[in-house]
Amino acid sequence: MGVREKVKSNIQRNLDRKYFKRLLGIIAKKPILYAYGSTFSSISSKYLNIYSIKHIRDTYNGEKPVGFGSLFLPFELFHATGISPFLPEIIAGFTAGLGIADKTLKKASSNWYSQDLCTFHRSASGAVEMDLFPEPSFIICTNLACDAAQKSFYHYAHNYGIEKNYCLLDVPYENNPRSVKYLAGQLKRLAEKITASAGKKIDMESFADTIKLSNEFREWALKINNIRKKLLDYPPDFSGLDFILPFHGLMGTEGAVELYKNVYQELNALLAKQEENTDAGRRQPKRMLWMHLKPYYKNEIFETINDGNCQIVFEEINNIYWPRLDPEKPFESLALKMLSHPLTGKASDRTAALGRMADDYNIDGAILFTHWGCRQSNGSARIIKDYFKKRGIPVLVLDGDCVDKSNSAAGQIKTRLQGYIEILNSI
Repeated sequence: MGVREKVKSNIQRNLDRKYFKRLLGIIAKKPILYAYGSTFSSISSKYLNIYSIKHIRDTYNGEKPVGFGSLFLPFELFHATGISPFLPEIIAGFTAGLGIADKTLKKASSNWYSQDLCTFHRSASGAVEMDLFPEPSFIICTNLACDAAQKSFYHYAHNYGIEKNYCLLDVPYENNPRSVKYLAGQLKRLAEKITASAGKKIDMESFADTIKLSNEFREWALKINNIRKKLLDYPPDFSGLDFILPFHGLMGTEGAVELYKNVYQELNALLAKQEENTDAGRRQPKRMLWMHLKPYYKNEIFETINDGNCQIVFEEINNIYWPRLDPEKPFESLALKMLSHPLTGKASDRTAALGRMADDYNIDGAILFTHWGCRQSNGSARIIKDYFKKRGIPVLVLDGDCVDKSNSAAGQIKTRLQGYIEILNSI
């Protein structure tokens, strides 16, 4: 049994917050952490895991107050105000990868969480009920895209007895100057509340530094995305869908910048090698766009795609949709960032963004993974399919579950995927 398998097995046997804290404290020590990182087959995977583990360790060690945050928040605000962000929805994906989602989902069901609730939220709720997460000082969410977060996050606040520190950011439907002002005011008041709890005032220099790091992250992410417009040969086991934690939760930190710099260097070296060794007789793979998220438990989806001479060349979640932020106007900048998200407002905003991705990455086909219980994404499936059909790009709407493997028919998914790939390769 390898190192990673042993860690996974130990976690499955010891579902206890104190054990997680001890384990993370051991793994996150530099020599052990880098030895653990060396078990991964690429630089990208190595540094992704190193920085993810370091961040999660920091949320458990109690050195800084922890804030639970929903996926679409601007986490620069957390870093600038000195709270360590913990993203329950993303960690719920980890529960699937670690093989403990069956237990967290069972716990949620025993406490009467609805079966039609998104399993990211249901698994996270079960973990809260089992006291597996670090204890938060603040719980913050937004109504952007996800309606489940508002309700489940309030229930977490009730569980931890911190209802007064539950904050809901109301994101307007339209992106205009009035909306920016309204949302920026909420962000400023939230920052004031967080800092006042520590007996401090807002440190605008800290905000400016955080915004500058966020902009630096954005530049490296754009460079990576530009490389991917041409790149065909990726590092072993590379998946852009694995970068959801740093892309959302670590923006505004030096760690996120360092991670993306390393990813860029690895992908850029592969692109240079690809351009030096052009093979005129090589069969070009079909270029695919992945929409929404992926199953985080073991599955055959991506092996099937690669075996069918297809390549996921870009993922919707890695789209840089916001403009460069202004360090002198942090609240207005972060408000504009949220309002610029393609899932804010009309479904046509999302299809327009997807259309730009299709153009930029020369897409042949696209897959929309319709995760169980995700109303905001699944509700626009037909609109997206019809939009791409007019452009001559076939779309596979693949029904499944990102967290609960018992809620996905693996055989049916593989059959549908193989049929779609056959159609794609015939075009």
